[in-house]
Amino acid sequence: MLFTQEQVSFYCKNGFLIVDGFLTPKEIATYSAEAQTLVNHCYEHGDIVTHWGCVVEPFGCGFFGSTEISEQARTTRKGFVALRNTLFESNSAATCTLDRFGRCAEQLLVACGTSEKAYLLNDQYIVKPPHEPSAQFAWHQDVLYFSNEERQYPVVSVWTPLDSVDETNGTVLVDPFPDPDRPGFYTDSGSAQNTRVFPAVLAAGSALFMDGRLRHCSTGNNSSRFRTVYMPQFSLGQMVKKETAEANYTALAVPLDDDESS
Repeated sequence: MLFTQEQVSFYCKNGFLIVDGFLTPKEIATYSAEAQTLVNHCYEHGDIVTHWGCVVEPFGCGFFGSTEISEQARTTRKGFVALRNTLFESNSAATCTLDRFGRCAEQLLVACGTSEKAYLLNDQYIVKPPHEPSAQFAWHQDVLYFSNEERQYPVVSVWTPLDSVDETNGTVLVDPFPDPDRPGFYTDSGSAQNTRVFPAVLAAGSALFMDGRLRHCSTGNNSSRFRTVYMPQFSLGQMVKKETAEANYTALAVPLDDDESS
């Protein structure tokens, strides 16, 4: 899948892009199976909300031992795919993350940035248990979680519900860029009453591409079922904490291509 110029222009102007039917039913099932494996592991050791804050990272939730998460797994396509594929039999999620999500994210990043290549920075499942109205995320911009040095790398997050979402079960409230000439610059405070803000009502398998500077929040889950979202993040260039002789990567730094390594 490649975006049209109209879609790319919309993303650069507003800081987001919604793509309906981004994942196939088979791909939704694959990511759902991976999420279930990780969530089951987490519940064996604690509570999703209390101990993990609803965020479950394949490489950060304890499913893999620290010795398994090698430098190769964090910085090469081959190593990343090989380790992720061991989550369960016939797992193809890692390949889809790099090839489908990654290529689309790269198109948006390059259009709004420079000619650098995109890298997988992070991937995570955001899981909200049933009857958890407190499982909310306050207004924020993803870029503010990074240091000043790290913010030189443009970031796109791909918020992808594996269940249909609306305001009752924990969707995202999106606040588009108020001024396309100053992306991510907000002069007012985040509020659901703001006339720009809208809830992302999405079918399972749709994708919400968000610029790292986009302001957004999410509601709690008042429904009787789990609500699961997969969200990979990509950076333009390999994000490092500080420029040093030896690379000190912020998180993952996985290239999209087979023949590239760190």
